[in-house]
Amino acid sequence: MYRIIAVFLLFLPITLSAEEVSIPKTFVNGEIADATDFNTNNNYLIDKIVETKADIANIVANARWANSDESGAVVKTIDCSANQSALIEAYHAHVHEDYMIFLLTGSCFGAYRFIEEVGENDEVVVNMVQPKNQVVALISDRTVNPSNRAKLIPRKLVADREYFIAGLVSSFGNGLYINDIDIEMGADDSWGVLFSRSSNGDLTNVSIKGDGESGNPYGVFIQNGAAAYIGGNDETSLIEGVDTGIQFNGVAMANITGTAKIEGNNFGISTFYGGTFRLSLRGDGKLAAPTAIRLQKGGQAWVNNINETVSIDGDISLESSTLTIGGNTILSDTSSIAVNEGGTLTIWNENSGIEASRITCTGPSYVNIAAISMQNNDGNGCLDRFAWKSLIDSAFPSSSSSSMQKDMMARQDRDTKSAELPKRFTTPPAGRVDGELPW
Repeated sequence: MYRIIAVFLLFLPITLSAEEVSIPKTFVNGEIADATDFNTNNNYLIDKIVETKADIANIVANARWANSDESGAVVKTIDCSANQSALIEAYHAHVHEDYMIFLLTGSCFGAYRFIEEVGENDEVVVNMVQPKNQVVALISDRTVNPSNRAKLIPRKLVADREYFIAGLVSSFGNGLYINDIDIEMGADDSWGVLFSRSSNGDLTNVSIKGDGESGNPYGVFIQNGAAAYIGGNDETSLIEGVDTGIQFNGVAMANITGTAKIEGNNFGISTFYGGTFRLSLRGDGKLAAPTAIRLQKGGQAWVNNINETVSIDGDISLESSTLTIGGNTILSDTSSIAVNEGGTLTIWNENSGIEASRITCTGPSYVNIAAISMQNNDGNGCLDRFAWKSLIDSAFPSSSSSSMQKDMMARQDRDTKSAELPKRFTTPPAGRVDGELPW
């Protein structure tokens, strides 16, 4: 009898711990086994086996190898038409996965990284999920409706007050890839999308619209070693209604391409303490803001727009940064460029539309513009390579110049006359110690 019971125990799945298995009847040596006790033990073990098999079946059903596509991603179809929290619920249910693709329909609440939990005294506590090395893709589901375009909208969170946010974050080496989605920022959003801490991703045919009344600071924020691709191929690639379209902080980079339209209430694209981007627009692509490009303290940018319909509408400012403009890039006829100390500006396009009268320079800076000679035109302070050479030559004449030769001859004459004068002492007087003055 004991041997049979032991056999049953051997077949119990290893997922059961000792605390979870408690046999109803424990037999001792010399005891007569009652059939009822024996059957109770058997039924108990059978129930445990059935429960564990159900748990295993559930694990297998949700395992990545059973649900992932050929790329290894767990793909979930999310319809927010009837439940706007569906994306939040799906993300939290699969937050342990490191590669998820959500196919969206309808208007879904964004800011899915936040978790609302009921704490002590029935108070709602807001926490935040911060996974590492996780990839999330948000894509409009067009498997049935080719014209479907999903939207992320603000969700309400209650902490010390009510917050309305929709912004998304990729950080800690994560990846965030968003295609064919509209993002409607909430009144309390600082950004529509944040790429940070060595993360990466792309925004393809994504529109980010700031809340009209709150004046959201940034459409896209890229910082701390992050990299992103931003662009599209139609009118849906858009950033508007924010103070700054795209902001870079520190070592970060982006490739901004295609038909993207970037509009800022103050700045279009701005960098601070580093930041590198390549702007290569085409078609109806556009960059428009009072200051279209602002590069500060180590920023680097290469603007190489493809066709002449693309325009940069707004001013440009450089400080200890480098900007190169090529291709068919056109500057609006009201754009001005300020090259501040340590700035380097190069424009290869002879038809860029810029004029020397709309460029100013301060401090040591360098400007090279095709078809324009920059030699402090009208007192703008801007010098190109040839102007710098003339300035240096005038301040430090070369050894072949006549003035330099005259100076050298005058010095030689003085040295010769000095050598002819008698020396006062040739040897120290007797009794003097070397180094003492002789008088």
